[in-house]
Amino acid sequence: MEKLRLTNHIKDIDLKNKMFKIIDKANSVIKNYDVKITDFLNPYEVKNAIDILNSNSDIKYTVDGGYSDPERSAIFIYPYYMEYEEIESNLRFIKIEGNFKFKSISHKDYLGAIMNLGIKREKVGDIIIHDNFCQVIVSNDICDFISMNLNKVCKNNVSITEISKSEIIYNPPNYKDVSFTISSGRLDCIISGIYNISRQESIKYINGEKVFVNYEKITSPSREIKSESLISVRGRGRCRVIQIGDITKKGRIKVQAKLIV
Repeated sequence: MEKLRLTNHIKDIDLKNKMFKIIDKANSVIKNYDVKITDFLNPYEVKNAIDILNSNSDIKYTVDGGYSDPERSAIFIYPYYMEYEEIESNLRFIKIEGNFKFKSISHKDYLGAIMNLGIKREKVGDIIIHDNFCQVIVSNDICDFISMNLNKVCKNNVSITEISKSEIIYNPPNYKDVSFTISSGRLDCIISGIYNISRQESIKYINGEKVFVNYEKITSPSREIKSESLISVRGRGRCRVIQIGDITKKGRIKVQAKLIV
């Protein structure tokens, strides 16, 4: 599989490099008839990877995030004559539990504690938040390391236990409703309204490559945003734009959104 030809349409250097790694894995499967597994990918990265993997009929692949409808998934790549059920899974599942009576622990807190161990984000799948614990899907090569070394989250002592796939319980994130009006549906206007910051500050985030729409990095402030878009701003959090709709008497556009808290 030719790297340059298959990724010629990708302008984002980080995304292109990730696709290069996936093509390397696919070429290894073609050459050695082995099984390769990617790191965890977001939905936009998965979409790009699938477009590439579909170009070769000598391989098969399965996207698996460890439970039904995950956000982040790994891709298992294997020879065309194999079935996914024959492959030993690389995914493991842990429960991080603590006494968090006096402080609400967020997704960011759990992820930060794991990454402070020197673990890359790509090795961690979904983190499912519950009241006094979370469940995390991780790759096999870091599971034991986390279990032995993670003992605190936000200065609270925690215990780690490995659980089975069947014990995963999905818990949707909490949302805060946000309503505001904007002069246009441009990305910088939307970000300004969601996070209550100036358009100049919004543009700084966009130019700094810290803004993602439906997991795709966007560097143009004038990008038009549609209803049901998921917007992520590094350092600010994520929000789903529910509706860009009615026009006010002053000619401004009403927006309804849900800020993930």
